[in-house]
Amino acid sequence: MQEKIQHSRQKLEHIHENLGQMQAHLLAGQKTQAQLRGEIITINQRIVSTQRKLAGIQQRQHQAQTQIAELRAKINALQAELAQQKGILAQQLRAAYTLGGVTPLAVWLQTERPGELGRMNVFYESLAGTRSTLIIKTQGTAQQILKTKHEVQTHEMHLAQLARQVGAQEQTLQQQRRHQAALENQLASRIAADKSKISELQANANILDGLVGRLLVQFRHQEEVARAKAAAAAAEAQRKVEAEAAARRAAAIAARRQADEQHRLAQEKQAERRVRRAQETARAQQVQRAANAPKQLPSTVVHPPVIAAAPPPALPATPIVGHGNYPAPVSGPVSARFGAPRVTGGLNWQGITFQAAVGTPVRAIAPGMVLYAGPLRGYGQIVIVQIAHSLLAIYGHLGVTNVHVGQQISAGRPVGSVGSGGELGNDGLYFEMRNAGHPVNPLDYIHN
Repeated sequence: MQEKIQHSRQKLEHIHENLGQMQAHLLAGQKTQAQLRGEIITINQRIVSTQRKLAGIQQRQHQAQTQIAELRAKINALQAELAQQKGILAQQLRAAYTLGGVTPLAVWLQTERPGELGRMNVFYESLAGTRSTLIIKTQGTAQQILKTKHEVQTHEMHLAQLARQVGAQEQTLQQQRRHQAALENQLASRIAADKSKISELQANANILDGLVGRLLVQFRHQEEVARAKAAAAAAEAQRKVEAEAAARRAAAIAARRQADEQHRLAQEKQAERRVRRAQETARAQQVQRAANAPKQLPSTVVHPPVIAAAPPPALPATPIVGHGNYPAPVSGPVSARFGAPRVTGGLNWQGITFQAAVGTPVRAIAPGMVLYAGPLRGYGQIVIVQIAHSLLAIYGHLGVTNVHVGQQISAGRPVGSVGSGGELGNDGLYFEMRNAGHPVNPLDYIHN
C-alpha cells in the first residue's frame, strides 16, 4: 500500500510539473497575444492618423480646385475683354491702313478745321495710351493665368503623389493588419488547445488525487486494524501472563498442600514406627518374664495380641481416556493429564500430550478457521483453529505446519506433523483447548 501511495504521489508530481509548464507556456502565449494586440492598436492609430492626413490633403486639393476654377473664370473674362480690345485694335489698324502713309503734317495742311485736328490728335493719343495700358494689363493677366495654371498643375501633381503614398501606406497597413489578425487567430487556436490540454491534465490530477486519498484512507484503516489487533494481542498476552501467574499461584498452593500431605503422611509413618517399636519392646519384655517364671503344666497358652502394621494406601490406576465427541488429533497414548504438574515444575499442564513419532500427521479434530500458524515461544510451531464461537483447538510442538492464517479447514485435514523433543521430553504432540479464552480439559471434548 505504501509503494502504491509513493508511486501515485510521484505520478501526481509529474502531472503537476507538466501542468506548471503548460501554464507557463499559456502565460507566455497570453503575453505574446497582448503584444500583438498592442501592435495592432498602434497600427490602427497610425491608420487613423494617415486617414486624417489624407482627408486634410483632399480638403486642400478641393480648395485648390476651387481656386483654379475661379482663376479659370477670371481668365475667361479677361480673354473675352482681350478679344473685344483686339477687335477694336483691329478696326483701328484697318482704319490706319486705309489712311495709308499720310503724315500728320499733311493731314494738318489738308484739313479745313485746324482746331478740330488738334482735338482729334489729343483724343487719338489718349485712346492709344489707354489701348497700350489695356494691352499691357491684358498681357500681365495672361502671364499670371499661365503662372497660376502651372502652380495649380504642380500642386495637383503633389496632391496626387501624396494620395498615392497614402493609398500605398493604407494598403500596407491593411496587409499588416490581415497578417497580424491571422497570427492572433493562430495564437488563439494554440492557446485554446493548451487550455484544453491543461484541463485534461487537471482532470487527471484530480482523479489521481482521489486515488491517493482513497489509498491513504485504506492505509490508515489498515493501520487502525493493525493497532487494534496489536492491542488485542497485547491484551491476550496480558491475559495469558495473568493466567500463568494465577496458574503459578494455584500450583504453589497445590505444592504447599502436597507438602503438607507428605508431612502428614511422614508423621503418620513415624507414629506407626513408634507403635511398632513399642509393640516389639512389649513382646520382648513378655518373653523375658516368661523365661524367668517357674515352669507350669501346659494347659492353655494365652498368647498376647499382635497388632499388625497397616499397609500403605494403594494409588488409583485410572486409565487416561477421553469421553468427548471429537476424534483425537493423533493415535497414541496420553502421557500427561490436564492440570498435572510439569516435570520441570512451575505451571501445571493446561492441555494433554500424546506420545507419537516424529513426522506423524496431526489432523484437525473439527472444521474451523485458522487464526494462527507459526512459531510461538515455548510451544515450537503452533496452529490455533477456531472450531466454534468461543472454542479454540491448539496444536503445539509441531515440526511443520500445513495451513495459513484465514484458511477454512475441514475435520481430519492435516494441519502439520509431530515435532521432536522440546519441553515434552519425548517426541509427541501437545494439544490444548480453550473455551472463552480459558483452558479446559481436552478429554471432555475428544475420545481416544
